[in-house]
Amino acid sequence: MTQSNVGREPGFCDLLIVDEMLPCDFSPFRTIEYSHYLTHFDTAQLICTEGWHSWASNLCFEDQLSSSKLDPSIKERIHPFTFFKDTIPKLAYITFLHNAWQMLPALTERNIPFILQLYPGGGFELNVETSDQRLMAIAHSPLCRKIIVTQNLSRDYLLEKIKCDPAKIELIYGGVYDTRNDFDFSRDKQRYGVHKDTVDVCFVAHRYGDDTKKKGYDQFVAVAQALSERFEQVRFHVVGDYTPDQIPLGAAERTMTFHGKQPNTFFREFYPRMDIILSVNRPTEDRKGAFDGFPTGACMEAGFRGVLNCISDPLGLNVAFTDDVDFVLVDLDTQKTIERLSKLIGDTERLYNVAYANWQKFLAVFDTDYQLWRRTRIITTELLRPEYLIVRPAPNRSMMDSELGDNGARHQIEEANRHYRNLQAQHHTVATAYEALRADYSQVIEYYEKKHSGLLDDYKMLAEGFEALRLENTALREKIDALDGTISRLHADMELKELEALLQNEKANRIVQELIDAAPSGRVEKGLLRLLRSRSAMSIRAGYSRLGGQHSIVQNEKQT
Repeated sequence: MTQSNVGREPGFCDLLIVDEMLPCDFSPFRTIEYSHYLTHFDTAQLICTEGWHSWASNLCFEDQLSSSKLDPSIKERIHPFTFFKDTIPKLAYITFLHNAWQMLPALTERNIPFILQLYPGGGFELNVETSDQRLMAIAHSPLCRKIIVTQNLSRDYLLEKIKCDPAKIELIYGGVYDTRNDFDFSRDKQRYGVHKDTVDVCFVAHRYGDDTKKKGYDQFVAVAQALSERFEQVRFHVVGDYTPDQIPLGAAERTMTFHGKQPNTFFREFYPRMDIILSVNRPTEDRKGAFDGFPTGACMEAGFRGVLNCISDPLGLNVAFTDDVDFVLVDLDTQKTIERLSKLIGDTERLYNVAYANWQKFLAVFDTDYQLWRRTRIITTELLRPEYLIVRPAPNRSMMDSELGDNGARHQIEEANRHYRNLQAQHHTVATAYEALRADYSQVIEYYEKKHSGLLDDYKMLAEGFEALRLENTALREKIDALDGTISRLHADMELKELEALLQNEKANRIVQELIDAAPSGRVEKGLLRLLRSRSAMSIRAGYSRLGGQHSIVQNEKQT
């Protein structure tokens, strides 16, 4: 680590790049792109999560930085991840999904907006739940300002599967690779029969675990076996973590060289000697999992140095090239691939003509300046957004702002005035809404008071009615008790009268019987008539009449 890295006090910066590789030079596209940003933006900084330990290098950060061939002015802006906690950036820039997912909690906590450059790979897998959940969380975060995609498939997937806001997506076909490599096809290309006596075919790729088919290594070996038997002059080269014992080589054993994993500097001398790069990628049948872009990074770098691309396009990602004109399209039909390459090897003039057209088209489509300009413009637009971050404290003016001079000050005044007018308009809106709420509140209070007063009057009326009913019920109870006493007395009187009548009846029967017994025949009826007209009989009839009337009165009172 340089002295400036050790002694520099962390603070504000316009752009903060988060990466897991730099200062390790095993990823040339990062070196080119990030070096440009660290030079272009005066306060830009880069923090590294040191992801190279998993496959590229065992050096610690300090040793990796010291051994880097980067310019010292760039190296002093590269820091370990501990630098992040004391840095206040205006915008973060991250490449690959897994890096963005790793940083999302920290960016959210600090309220730092960011741009994601979504290359194929790096945790981005089609129709994989974990990948989809992470990508959805990032794409729908309000802090995610832009997502730069390099393939039309990535753009369509964001729109259709992730439901990302189209305004966030920027398609820049290809990647940032070095087309300014001082390679000239006419001057530097080594040709068969002129500079060498072999036709060289190469395979360059990183292996996914133990899978030798994903990148098409098995197809490369099958083609090498057939062509080794047909052509004495053909040679094959493998660069990457592949070994001779993974697939039996057969006839290709004498013609194939394994170079292992190599740094970027290796290819400056390697590619000018190669004639063909063969890449037959094989995605999963259900379009699920990781996928490679078109062309792959290795194929692009080979094309920049005059190597003819013989490559497959199983996902239909090609938007710029024409088969058999500026590249050769192959597929999983191994025999067809063998025949197409055989024609090229048998006609090297044709091979170099297509290779030259391939070189020119790659330089035009993947021009480094164009790729960097597109990305830099997106970053600059986001940095210039008049938005205030909730971070401690407000950032100092950057050199980019200072260069504006008086125009910059005038612009700031105009922005402040515009912001003030917006605040006034917002205040007027809030005040109007407040007055409307006050009026509504007064109406509610008035209604409540009226309603409450009416309810109180109703309650009083109910209370008075209840009291009247209670008093009336008490009076009725007293009348019922008095009526019960009267009924009891009447029952007693009636029983007494019935007893007296019974006695009178028995007395009358005795008198009648005596008369019957004493009276001569034929004179009984007259005796009975006199008896009925007697004072005793009339008293009995009068008593019965009174009892009957009193009995009817009692019955009526009971019913009442």
